[in-house]
Amino acid sequence: MAGSTVVTGAGGQLGIELARRLDGQTTVTLNRSQLDITNAALVERTLGEISPRLIIHAAAATNVDGCERDRAEAYRINAVGTWNVARAAERAGAQMVYVSTNYVFDGKKLGPYLEYDDAAPLSAYGWTKLHGERAARQVLERLYVVRTSWLYSRWGRNFLSRLTNVDVSDGPLRYVGDQVANPTNASDLAAAILELAETEAFGVHHLVNEGATSWYGWAAAFLTGLDRQDVQLEEISASEFPRAAAVPANAELANETARAVGVTLRPWGEALTAHIREMVT
Repeated sequence: MAGSTVVTGAGGQLGIELARRLDGQTTVTLNRSQLDITNAALVERTLGEISPRLIIHAAAATNVDGCERDRAEAYRINAVGTWNVARAAERAGAQMVYVSTNYVFDGKKLGPYLEYDDAAPLSAYGWTKLHGERAARQVLERLYVVRTSWLYSRWGRNFLSRLTNVDVSDGPLRYVGDQVANPTNASDLAAAILELAETEAFGVHHLVNEGATSWYGWAAAFLTGLDRQDVQLEEISASEFPRAAAVPANAELANETARAVGVTLRPWGEALTAHIREMVT
C-alpha cells in the first residue's frame, strides 16, 4: 500500500489510539504477532512490500522492571528492533516516528527536562530506549524522536486501570510521592504525533500532557474524580517501595520544540478529567 502509514505495536495503548485516528484505507497496523521487529529480514521484507510514507514505531518492551530482569531481551527489542525498523524505513524512503521515554534522564535536574538535555538513564529500560534513539538516528535522517511519559488509556493494563475497581478490603493503597513525571493520555499523544508528523520538523520532541505530579498525586486525583471516597491512600517514599529498576525522582518533560511548531497538549489534570468522564458515560 504505497504512500500509507504503518503503525508498529498496534496492539498497545498508543497503537490502538493511532489506529482510531487514522484512515483505515491508508493505514497498516501491525501488532506483535504480525511483525517481529527483532527479525531484520522480516521487517525489511514486510515494510518494503508496503512501501509506506510514514512509519510510527510504537512497538517496544515497556515493562520497566521486566527490562531490568532481562536486559538482553530489552536490548534486542528496543535497540536492535528499532534499528531494523529504521533501516527498513530508510530503504523504503519513509519518514519515521520513534516513540521513546522520559526514563532516558536520571532525574537529578531541578525543573522539567528539555529535549536536548543530556541523557543518563538509570534503568535498562531507559538505556535500551536511548540506544533505540541512537540506532534510528544512525540510519535515518527523516526521523522524529518522540519522548513521552506515564501513558494511560481505556485500553489494556496501566496504572489507572488497576485503580478503577480497587477493593477497599485490601486496606490503604500506598503510592510513592517523591517521584514525579507527566501523566499522559494516549489519545492526546496520538493526536499530537500525527500533527507533528505533518510538520517535517525532524528531531527530538517531548510530547506529554502539561505539568507533573507524583504516583500518589495521580492516584489521588483519579480516585477523587471517580468519587471513591471509600479508598484510603497513603503517601510513601521511593525507598519504601523497592523495585527491580531504578526510577528517576524527577522525570518531568517540557514540550518546547513541538510547541515551537504549533503542537501542544493540554494540562494533565484536564486530560484526566476528560478520561474519567468517558469512563462513566
